[in-house]
Amino acid sequence: MAENNKEQLVEAINCKYPHNNIMELYYNTGRALPFTAQRFPDGRVSDWYRNQYVEVVRVEPRGKFGKYGKAFGFYYRNGVREDAWENDPEHSWCKKSDTEPQEIPNSGCGGWVLLEIKGEPTTDEVKLLGLDDQITFGKYKGKTIREAIDVDWQYIRWAVIDSQRLLADVDKIVEYHESKVEPLVPNEIMRFGKYKGRTLLEVFTEAPQYLRWLQSNNPDFRVDWDKLTGCSTEDKL
Repeated sequence: MAENNKEQLVEAINCKYPHNNIMELYYNTGRALPFTAQRFPDGRVSDWYRNQYVEVVRVEPRGKFGKYGKAFGFYYRNGVREDAWENDPEHSWCKKSDTEPQEIPNSGCGGWVLLEIKGEPTTDEVKLLGLDDQITFGKYKGKTIREAIDVDWQYIRWAVIDSQRLLADVDKIVEYHESKVEPLVPNEIMRFGKYKGRTLLEVFTEAPQYLRWLQSNNPDFRVDWDKLTGCSTEDKL
């Protein structure tokens, strides 16, 4: 697999964070080994997690659909092999002197992200879908991702980003969706929020910062600022 394809696959897999465990990363990469992974890279549990990761070299799935099991590998801190417990090397689950992979704690729990796919996939089960690939399940079965975006972006957002039912090229999908979003014009009626039922121009006149906040936090909300400021200036004249 080419490096750029691996990078796209990593990005698509990590859309599911923090729900992936190491077994799910293993299957989503096409059972490629080794790979590197990190738990809680955003520091949501502790900032201590930010500077460490593991290299996974063996996986032993078990349970229904192989969702749980054991993973084995080596521990890294600040990019180099270290003792897993900095101040207690003798009781570390992995020591920097270990030559054999050690069982990785919490490998069956969530909170893991994929850092790098070092090995090559060993199955053909994984395919990173593009805009013109067909959906094989659900109400848009037989339709391409592009066709489904045109009629129901929320469904594709759920399938690709929220639930990760589809493993797809996220950047291209979002880029295509954003290209289809029509900027809102001054006489557009607000359909949600505290200004619901008011025109965009009325809201801009009263609370322009609210519209800017909406646009910065919602990629589906886009304003034609040139028309809006033009109308506001004409009203003042």
